[in-house]
Amino acid sequence: SQGIWAERCMGCGDCMLGITGGICPIARCSKSIMNGPCGGSVNGKCEISPDVDCAWQLIWNRLVELGMQDRYEELVAAKDWRPAGGGGPRKIIREDLASSKIITEDNA
Repeated sequence: SQGIWAERCMGCGDCMLGITGGICPIARCSKSIMNGPCGGSVNGKCEISPDVDCAWQLIWNRLVELGMQDRYEELVAAKDWRPAGGGGPRKIIREDLASSKIITEDNA
C-alpha cells in the first residue's frame, strides 16, 4: 500500500534466500526462525499477530510454486549474528501518505 514500507531483508550477511525461495525468514518471521515454522501459526497467520502472514507458510507456498519443496528439508547451521547488527525487521508507515487519497488528473 502507498505510504507503507516493510523490510524484506535484514542485511545479515548470511543470506539463505536460495534455500527459502527468495523469502527471508530472518526479516519476515516474527521470531526470525531459520529452520521451519514455530508451530504457533493459525491458518497461515503468525501467532504474534493475525495481521502478519506466517513467513514459513509463505516460504512453503513459494517453494511449491517453484517445484523446490525438497529445499524445505535442508537444515541451516546456527547463525553467526555478529555482522547482523540486530534490531529485527522494521516497518515504516507514513500516515500522511497511507491515509490520503492520491490525486491524479483522472480524479482531480
